[in-house]
Amino acid sequence: MNILITHNSLNSTGGGERVCLHIIKALMEANHNVSLATVERTNWNKVFKVMGIELPRVPKEFSLTKQLKMFGIYQRQLLFITTLKLKKEYDVVINTHGDTMIIPADITYMHFPTITMLHGQWSPYVKYSKSLFWRAYFTPYELILNFTKRTLNRTFLLTNSKFSKEVIRKYLDRDALIVYPPVEIYDYLILSENDQREDAVVTISRFTPEKHLHLVPHIAKILPKVNFYIIGSVRGFKSEEYFERIVKLKEKLNVNNLKLLPNAPHKVKLETLSKCKVLLHLYPYEHFGIAVVEGLASGCLPVVHQSGGQWMDIAECGKYGLGYKSLSPSEIASTIKLALNMWNPKLKRILVNRAKKFSDAIFRRKILYIVEKYAHL
Repeated sequence: MNILITHNSLNSTGGGERVCLHIIKALMEANHNVSLATVERTNWNKVFKVMGIELPRVPKEFSLTKQLKMFGIYQRQLLFITTLKLKKEYDVVINTHGDTMIIPADITYMHFPTITMLHGQWSPYVKYSKSLFWRAYFTPYELILNFTKRTLNRTFLLTNSKFSKEVIRKYLDRDALIVYPPVEIYDYLILSENDQREDAVVTISRFTPEKHLHLVPHIAKILPKVNFYIIGSVRGFKSEEYFERIVKLKEKLNVNNLKLLPNAPHKVKLETLSKCKVLLHLYPYEHFGIAVVEGLASGCLPVVHQSGGQWMDIAECGKYGLGYKSLSPSEIASTIKLALNMWNPKLKRILVNRAKKFSDAIFRRKILYIVEKYAHL
């Protein structure tokens, strides 16, 4: 089959981009002809280096511009131009950025309904509610989504967690099939064999304000005998500004037990995870939380906010991780201390087995089955 994947930009190298790459990989490995439509041209060297994912080949790409770091969410709607132009040439069109478009895709992997960002219990943690600037930025996009959501009835909807499925049903009145995002756990399973670990905590996240990484220096200050690591991508002016804010905060608090690893290669990420006991996640109401699974597969005990996919789907409400209720550094530090005391090789093996449920191989098998089944309807 000829299949077109639409994704505004892979250069962000986040969880959504991981989903996109594994869908491409699954379809290519089954000998389908896959093309990619983007707004911003893909920097393949960077994407492969940061994400550690190999494709059988680089797909043919239709991009609207070489570089566009601003107006990220609005880029998604520009893809309807490419979709309109190319749709007739492809058997199946798959939207992996997840928002509804004027021209609907055949299959949409909706990570979370963006239209609900300011309308749920998660809204205080969303950047679009943080200031007049972000509200002004988001409001026109909300109007666009209200207009385009009528196209939902013309796309087969997939989503990433029980949490997102419930939100989609409540706010969009649509059912969605859960396909857990892909996590390349096999790289991490090798790391899990290490039982000789530091009292160390790792956080994996983009350097953006809504991820609350600025809390880590405060937490590290409370736990001076524990080593902390932050691994994450820095991309764009706002991200660079936020990273510098954390650097200055680290210096101001005189925190020597915190190491920042911006844009770290995959190898460095693996080395860091292998020596830690705890994976700290600081984003409430995360739609899923790929980094949490990476921690599990590495043998780290997750410490997460008691909300979202990271709590409901991955940690199963405390069965495979510890939760905190507020973004209080003292509460989080206490939870980390408990997690460090709980960690042992036996618990580690339980965590690793849990991670296998979310493997990239399982994801690719499910996606391939769904796409081929859809094409023959």
